Amino acid sequence: MKKSLFFRQKKPLTVIILGTMFLVFVLWFLAEGAGSLSQLVVMGLLGLLLLGYSISYEIVSDGVAKKHFGLFGLSLFRAKLHILYSEYLCVVKARYKQGAEWGPVASLGKERSGETYAIRLFNGNKHFTVYRTSSLQGARLKAEALSDLLGIELREKN
Repeated sequence: MKKSLFFRQKKPLTVIILGTMFLVFVLWFLAEGAGSLSQLVVMGLLGLLLLGYSISYEIVSDGVAKKHFGLFGLSLFRAKLHILYSEYLCVVKARYKQGAEWGPVASLGKERSGETYAIRLFNGNKHFTVYRTSSLQGARLKAEALSDLLGIELREKN
């Protein structure tokens, strides 16, 4: 029997903010009696679409990987995910910096930075990031399960 693991990808913060703002504007326009019906419907659908979509990676025990596109937890479309054959996998601390030199965000500072933990599959000097999370414990548990599923070595990275 084939076993599989799902790795749900995190949505960008801007998508969550935009989806929420669309729905807030729809509620505000409804309360004020402003805006046409078509405008409210389109904004409402865009807000729900932005907040409800998800992308997940499914990795099956035979090494086949699929990318699932879903809406509110239901998988609508699957595509083959091309990941390289892996020699080993690692949990790494990933630090990132993102420029914020546009719009009103620029007044808050020049860049945003943060840290996440990523599960990466390695083959030589190439890698593929399977999952990102802010919890080291969660990343280690997922990495151990993936290591057992694929039968590859889990290496510790300091």
